Amino acid sequence: MSVSTHAEASTPSGRRGRGLSVAVTVATALVLAACSSGGSSSPSSSASSSSSSSSSASTGSVTDLVAYTGGKAGAADNSQTPVTVGWFNQQGGPLGFPAGTQGAEAAVKYVNTQLGGIGGHPLKLSSCFVVQSEQEGNACGLKFANDSSVKAVLYGTAIFGDQAAQAVLKGSKPILMANSISPVDGAAANVYIYNGNPSSIFGGLTTYLVSEVKAKNVSIIYPQDAQSTAGAEVLKASLSASGVTVKAVGFDPATTNLTAAATAAGVLTADAVVPLVSTPPACVAAANALKTLNVKAPVVSTGSFCFTPPVAQGLGGDSPLWNQLSTQANVADTNEPDVQAYIKQSAEAGLSPQVQTDSNAALAWGLVMTAARFLNGGGGASATAETIASQAKSFTGPMLLGPAKIACGTYPTQAGLCGFQTRVFKHTGGNSFTAVTDWMDPTGVK
Repeated sequence: MSVSTHAEASTPSGRRGRGLSVAVTVATALVLAACSSGGSSSPSSSASSSSSSSSSASTGSVTDLVAYTGGKAGAADNSQTPVTVGWFNQQGGPLGFPAGTQGAEAAVKYVNTQLGGIGGHPLKLSSCFVVQSEQEGNACGLKFANDSSVKAVLYGTAIFGDQAAQAVLKGSKPILMANSISPVDGAAANVYIYNGNPSSIFGGLTTYLVSEVKAKNVSIIYPQDAQSTAGAEVLKASLSASGVTVKAVGFDPATTNLTAAATAAGVLTADAVVPLVSTPPACVAAANALKTLNVKAPVVSTGSFCFTPPVAQGLGGDSPLWNQLSTQANVADTNEPDVQAYIKQSAEAGLSPQVQTDSNAALAWGLVMTAARFLNGGGGASATAETIASQAKSFTGPMLLGPAKIACGTYPTQAGLCGFQTRVFKHTGGNSFTAVTDWMDPTGVK
């Protein structure tokens, strides 16, 4: 799932980026809980990393959707019975992500008009939305569980209702996710995550700082709320385990001048700086402090919330020129062949430029196309929950607009965490981003 703290509106991917689109203030507490409860969240293989500093096209960029989905060029036969999948998303309230639904609907339209549907049958979404309560997830779970035509359930972005829906489905139908905010999802029955979750995100950040930046000393600043404090501790532990000296300093969330906190964190002598901030005021305060101190070390954002229009406005016109860790292709980096193809193809399906560049829309587009692949591979219109799950487990990538490598079961206690690679993009001004790495494995994954 992609998570941001924005109100219900579309914002550019380069500025919100689904890149990571996991909100640190929500996810980090869940990471710590997973690490402190039974079982390790570390991957099974020995420590290593895979990354390549480059602004060229990423490894495994997907541009041919006929080949990717296993479909056939042309339109589906609308006289045939539709093949239905569930779509679960949060929207309609003060905090919502409607662009995800728009991206999913556009992808379905493209599958039906350009990719031959599913074995010739039209693909159909059965949508259910939560607004702001966990109980609404229960209702969606019941809807999907009781509809025999729903072959699998696709998750958009939902802060509420995720676990309630899963509790009703009880693993009866495959659940496909792009990003997840919780390691609990990765351990759940019949759940498959293809872009990442908190475990892979912190591991990816460690890989980047150690293998690419060659950092020996890292400074972290973070607001002293429970979630961010938990996240800082998890990141500190991950970096320390790789031999990095970490100095983490918390600050009062109400503070607007972070110069003292940044100085105390040693940003002037650090090899890299990580501001664990995810609200516009905190992003503005962090950027101003680092600018005032004339920090020369690379700054890496473990979220995308500091690249939003409110932050740009607060800084006088542009978001900070930091690096951004991402679990998906950054749609603002139009040098990438897969991004170019996505812009063209989604426009043909009626997606507006504004929605195209919303990270949730891009994630939904990729997830629907991947679901079409599993449906076609699992028997087309005759696909069952079992054959779809088999396809989901055996998929090795690359993921459309996502990681080059997919490997379900890499994390022993999170078998459903199938996609875990991250990339780093450099914000070069305005809505312009450039990739500075290819897809990287999190620390500990070969």
